[in-house]
Amino acid sequence: MTVTIRPARSEDALGVAFVRSASWRATYRNIVPQSYLDEMHPEKSVADWRDAASGKVPGTHLLVAEQGGKIIGFEAYGPARDPNFGYAGELYAAYFLPEAMGKGLGTEMMKTVVRDLTAQGLSDMIVWVMEANERGRRFYGKILGGAIVEGSRQSFEIEGAPIWEIAYGFRPLPLLK
Repeated sequence: MTVTIRPARSEDALGVAFVRSASWRATYRNIVPQSYLDEMHPEKSVADWRDAASGKVPGTHLLVAEQGGKIIGFEAYGPARDPNFGYAGELYAAYFLPEAMGKGLGTEMMKTVVRDLTAQGLSDMIVWVMEANERGRRFYGKILGGAIVEGSRQSFEIEGAPIWEIAYGFRPLPLLK
């Protein structure tokens, strides 16, 4: 079945929220407290994703992958939120249903992200990845060729548990074929 990559519409919000919840449960098990993952219900974030899809979040672009009328992945991107690292663009989120992972969809979607960031005049990009997310780190580092941004290791908390993250930088943006 064919996968369509397109800008999100507000009616995609529940599908995007579902993908995020399913992806977090699959990807971050044993990284993020299980109680937090258990409480991730798509309905809780539908309004946020609707706002992102409808342009109510300035600068944010939301791209979806759709197959057979079902959202199977998404990427959110735009201008870098933290200028201290010296990057103009940022990939805010990239999540896929577990059954859609590892099939080249992330790379295909990144082609659109890179073209769009370039069209916006943003020549480089940063992306934050949980340090314990080996699959994500392999994708951004080895597959896309990003470099770990010096001094980027930082932590945040989820339900009192420290979660370490690290940034990968792309300068210039990757030339994806």
